[in-house]
Amino acid sequence: MSKGMKRIIIGGIVVILVAGGFWLALKGASAPDIEKTSEDTYITENNDNSGTTDNSDAEGKTGLAHESAKDAEIDFSVLKRENPDIFGWLYIPGTNIDYPLLQSEEADDYYESHDAYGKQDEAGALYTELANLKNMCDFNTVIHGKTLADGGMFSELYRYADTDFMKEHENVYLYIEDNLLTYEIFAAYQREDSSLIRTYDFTYLSGCQQFLDDLYGTRVMGKNIKEGWEDVTPYHFLITLTTVSREDPGKQYVVVAALVQDAAGTIDRIVTE
Repeated sequence: MSKGMKRIIIGGIVVILVAGGFWLALKGASAPDIEKTSEDTYITENNDNSGTTDNSDAEGKTGLAHESAKDAEIDFSVLKRENPDIFGWLYIPGTNIDYPLLQSEEADDYYESHDAYGKQDEAGALYTELANLKNMCDFNTVIHGKTLADGGMFSELYRYADTDFMKEHENVYLYIEDNLLTYEIFAAYQREDSSLIRTYDFTYLSGCQQFLDDLYGTRVMGKNIKEGWEDVTPYHFLITLTTVSREDPGKQYVVVAALVQDAAGTIDRIVTE
């Protein structure tokens, strides 16, 4: 029997309420208030944090507890009970990228071979390294994800080589506790498969500037940089999405986005010369 439907026994006669309209009325009465913040992106208020997870209507949803940025059902209290390493949720409308974001204290590459539950899985999960702050206040937060044969995780990053695709899918939404961050994708290119975190010291202005100099100055076939984004500085806040090339294991494909909206106004840092 569906959730919210009641069996009423009157005078020994059992009446089962199965009318679809009555069920919808009950559901609507308990629905949370939803505030639209941008196209296809919502923040849900008055979430039930009772600790129970209802999987009865899970079809078509993603996430550990069937959360999805598409349907505004990201509940960090639930996610952290599933896995305390989860600190964010990454969503790019119009793509398959709608996944939790993790950071392991055990090893930087732990989620290269474990799923978001922490179980062994060669598909891995989306993750950042310990060198990056989980409050997203670094100059450049590097987010790793695998390219999979079924098109999951970061497989669609390669589509940003196409200028039209980038324009049509330029917004990245990153949910962290008590905040929603909006980034705009402005660059996509292939580079050597080496660690960005270890190549550039993003804690100093010089390291940040070197990353930008290489991004703009290095000639790479197929590099896609959006017009109007030629003046990014070390004072911006970036995320770089990375995945290993399908064609060449020695290469990685990177998609770079800059912060354009900080809903809670908490993203800040001191830039060290």
